[in-house]
Amino acid sequence: MAVSAQRILETLQARLSDLTGGKHVTGDTDLVADLGLDSLQVMELLMELEDAFDISIPVNVMADVRTVGELAAAVQGLLS
Repeated sequence: MAVSAQRILETLQARLSDLTGGKHVTGDTDLVADLGLDSLQVMELLMELEDAFDISIPVNVMADVRTVGELAAAVQGLLS
């Protein structure tokens, strides 16, 4: 079953909003600079995404990811 990029982004936005106490999250939101996520929170987020979409996300994916949109695109790539 194909998962749309929009569904991935919505899942990320909802989880990050919960994680950050309701901060507004868009595709351009920077995970560290805007949301203040630490490495443990990023790892927890990746594990939740793995469970939600039944994928395995290599940790090195995060080396190229700064924004919520970039993370959504990385997940989309792993699902393709």
